[in-house]
Amino acid sequence: MKQLFLTLILTVIVLQTQAQTPFPMDQTTNRITWQETVPLDSITKDEMYERCKRWLAHYYKTTSFDVDNKAIYTVSKTDAFTISLTYDFKYKSQNHVSYTITLNQKDGKYRITITDFKFYNVQSGPKTQIALETAYAKMTGTNKSETSSQVVKEVNTVLTDLKTYMKTGAVKTQDDW
Repeated sequence: MKQLFLTLILTVIVLQTQAQTPFPMDQTTNRITWQETVPLDSITKDEMYERCKRWLAHYYKTTSFDVDNKAIYTVSKTDAFTISLTYDFKYKSQNHVSYTITLNQKDGKYRITITDFKFYNVQSGPKTQIALETAYAKMTGTNKSETSSQVVKEVNTVLTDLKTYMKTGAVKTQDDW
C-alpha cells in the first residue's frame, strides 16, 4: 500500500512537471508550436506569398525552401540556432536546436507556424538528436530555464523580424551612425 501511494505521488509530480513548460504546446500533437494568424488588410495572397519568400530568403540567407507551393500558398524552411547550457555550475555546452517555420497566406492575412523543434548537444553530434519536448523533460531546473529563455528569445526575434517585413515589404537596414 505504501509503495502504491509513493508511485502515485511520483506519477502526479512527473505529470505536473511535464505539463508546465514555458512553450506553447499544440493540444493535438503535444509538440511545441508557435502559431499566429496576422491580419494584413488590402494585401493579396499573391503579394503576401512573394513577401514571405523574400523574407525567408533574406533572413535565412538562402533561396531554397523545404516547401514552396504557390498552389496552396505555403512556403516553409527548416533552420537551426545554437544555445549554451551550463553544467557542473561553471562549464558551458553548445547545443543545437532546429525548427521548421511554415508560412501560409490568404487574402488579407497570413499564418506563421513554428514547430518541429529538435535538440542535440554539439559534441555528441546530430545522430543524438531528439525532440525538444523530450530533452526539456530530462533537463535540470537551471538548464530548463536557460533553454526556455534562449528558445523563446530566438523565436521572438524571428517573429518580430517577419512581422516588420510583412507590414512594409522592405528589409530593415542598420544605420552606420
